[in-house]
Amino acid sequence: MTKPIILLLASLALASCASLPAGGGTEPRTIVIRNRSGADIAEVTLREAGWGSVGSRFGTIAPVPQGVSQEVGRQTDPPPLPGNVAVEWVDHQGRTVVRELSLRKALKGSAGGRNAAIVFEIGPADEVLVFIEPDLK
Repeated sequence: MTKPIILLLASLALASCASLPAGGGTEPRTIVIRNRSGADIAEVTLREAGWGSVGSRFGTIAPVPQGVSQEVGRQTDPPPLPGNVAVEWVDHQGRTVVRELSLRKALKGSAGGRNAAIVFEIGPADEVLVFIEPDLK
């Protein structure tokens, strides 16, 4: 009987950790999707990683033409970003690609200035870079 309870408690602990803020710095108010893939992207979705396709979604933008950077709309007072993010996109061939990455390193030491943005840059080999751009404008 104690084994199922321990498993339940462990699951709850992991779930609560997954939704903690990325921390380590001040979170920028602006999120940017940058398409450096060499082709148009039909749609990009940002969501909390680790929950499959049901993770808490915090941004979707469509379309994202090649070579373009676009801001993702956020609430006026948004909840903190999760520590791990899944970047999911549908490419020009209709293929769905998902990359999970940690925001902790990118946000560590971020001052989150007025013009700062967290950038998710999708590259030509389906890689995603995440970094802080201190002066977007």
